[in-house]
Amino acid sequence: MIRRFNYTKRQRIEKQNIDIMHDPEDSSDSGFSATLDLNDMDLPPDAQIVIEAKRERSSRRFHWGTVASPLPPQDSRLTDLPPNPSFRVMVVAADGSGRLLALADHLKARRAGGTDSLLWLEEKDLGKEVWRLDFGEQGNPTMFVNKNISGISEAVRQDDAFRSLVIPEAMRAILTRALIIDDCDPDDDAGPWNEWLDFVHEFYENNIPGASDDEGEEANERRDWIDEAVDAFAKQRFPASDQYSKTWRQ
Repeated sequence: MIRRFNYTKRQRIEKQNIDIMHDPEDSSDSGFSATLDLNDMDLPPDAQIVIEAKRERSSRRFHWGTVASPLPPQDSRLTDLPPNPSFRVMVVAADGSGRLLALADHLKARRAGGTDSLLWLEEKDLGKEVWRLDFGEQGNPTMFVNKNISGISEAVRQDDAFRSLVIPEAMRAILTRALIIDDCDPDDDAGPWNEWLDFVHEFYENNIPGASDDEGEEANERRDWIDEAVDAFAKQRFPASDQYSKTWRQ
């Protein structure tokens, strides 16, 4: 287990105390709103609230008033940012030192007028590829589908043949990114991948292998865990082979 020590006394803002929502259209003019509940935190009333939106190498900061008086800016458009950014909420000391008093990171916005999803869908010119996963910020993967294929987004949502071939492999790729490439700590409740790991534990309860003196051994154990988790996903949540067979017979 990875042990963490908080020498800075920085507080953690719980994700359930933050609600960020943005417009359904992924454009440079889309804006977002945020509701924060900091009442139970021991923070100076005059401390400044800053919300940062980021994706890839682009980011924008928005000043959101103070702890005592949160105040959204007049303009919260995500201009010049790629679609589907992640968000960070920061509380900064008012003395000009820039000292960070509280933080919540790797936040995902809800879509206004839509349903929440761990995996966002976006159409993009992919040349001759049909789909591709983009991992952007940790914990916020997006599935790109080729915008030149008519009805492709609808196929991802409803076509059983397409979904049965794609969804389990997307799940495997996401878990591999989280546990092998990013080497995330499953015991970190505020980690960027915790929502995905919580989702998996709804249908596969076995503990994720932790730290090991032999990195190769740990990686192999985690790959086995990923295979078992995807198998449980297919058996309990998404019976891909049944759906594909049904579509093929039709």
